[in-house]
Amino acid sequence: MSTVATSPLAEGNGQEECHTPKSPGGRAARAQNKHRQRQLAEEQRQAMIENFDLEVEDKIRAMMAQLEADKMDLQLRADCEIAQLPKCVRDMPLKAFMREYGGDVSAAVRGVLGLDGQGCCDPVSVPETPLVIRARRKAAAHRK
Repeated sequence: MSTVATSPLAEGNGQEECHTPKSPGGRAARAQNKHRQRQLAEEQRQAMIENFDLEVEDKIRAMMAQLEADKMDLQLRADCEIAQLPKCVRDMPLKAFMREYGGDVSAAVRGVLGLDGQGCCDPVSVPETPLVIRARRKAAAHRK
């Protein structure tokens, strides 16, 4: 197969176009060029994958650090909440607490402080246990 090459002089003079045959190594050169392109594309893919892996590892490290900070914050909050309870409620065994007060911290504090059945407004503000927590405790008690 041959290609047609025209020169600017040939067009202006009305001369015939000259035909130059393709070099026999052209097909091999194209195949080698495609191979190089594929190899470069593969190297680029590998570099992208390595870069992605590094980014994922960095993100995991950041998330683990945030998890540790959140865990410590939650532990501190729980300790502060527990520290606000009267000592006799804190020292109460869990089984007795669940049996007598059904897991309700407000009822336990009122019972220990003798505020049950007084009918007047409470002198102490005791936060109510959220319904979700009570439901979880009930479900856990039924499973046992």
